[in-house]
Amino acid sequence: MHLQEVPHISLNPERVKFIKSFWGNLNVPVRPGVEGLALYRAQMERFPEKNILVLGATPELVDMALELHAKKVVSVEQNPEVMEALRQLGKKDWTEVQLVAGNWLEERPDFYSSFDCVVCDGGLLFLEYPGQWERLFKLVYSYLVPGGVFVAKEWAEPPGDRDYDHVKENLIGCFETKSKNQNRNKMIESYIRLVSELWLATLIKTTRKDGSFDQDIVVKRLDTLTEELKQRFPDLEMVQITEGALQHLARSQPGTTDVITGVRFEPAEALLSGQGFWSEHFPLPDPPIHGANYMFVAHK
Repeated sequence: MHLQEVPHISLNPERVKFIKSFWGNLNVPVRPGVEGLALYRAQMERFPEKNILVLGATPELVDMALELHAKKVVSVEQNPEVMEALRQLGKKDWTEVQLVAGNWLEERPDFYSSFDCVVCDGGLLFLEYPGQWERLFKLVYSYLVPGGVFVAKEWAEPPGDRDYDHVKENLIGCFETKSKNQNRNKMIESYIRLVSELWLATLIKTTRKDGSFDQDIVVKRLDTLTEELKQRFPDLEMVQITEGALQHLARSQPGTTDVITGVRFEPAEALLSGQGFWSEHFPLPDPPIHGANYMFVAHK
């Protein structure tokens, strides 16, 4: 493992441990599901040598590249402590992975025409649309070899009449019914999935015309939901799962979240096309809203 571009870096072990704990208590749709992982794998497998760039440090994707015996695996993550926490969550030996602590939007000439496949699981949620999306697409295009692919997952609410409170109560009710007949381990697994689904449910009907989320609504929902779940499920382990996901995931600054953009495939496709890509759309069945999580494969 080579941690680059952070001279004299000093990681806070307690911070790393904390990040690892709440990331470990996340599930689909926040982390990649079966269908999404199958698509990532299918695209990586197309290339004999498999030079893979992971935007972020998603353990499932780094592990997958290693499992497929990729010739080169590079992971770029801005926060070194997040990178270390996710490395620890990985199941493979990351010794040969090149870990780069840095911003995805910084141009890296040494990456030009170096990768068969660039993957990014949910990262577009954290970038402003259209400017930062366009910037990233331009850089990724330059990093790919001819015939290479950019595979990414995004969340954007599809058309339809839905109500946050109704979805929330339905999810909680289903969990309560299902968990009655589960042993503790299964119940905790179900609760982790519930909280992950509820996080994304808080985005329902908050998308503005420009693709950005109304942060005031999202933050209020997350805070109210945290207290509601703690009262309904006061078990200590469940409280820790609740607080980790709803109060710390993508909440690096007070009064807002880091999740800022939810844009559907069609506008994304237009930006990708503008950089020279042709793209395919893959809606995912991930709850709580079928098709809200979607993936694209953009071909150079």
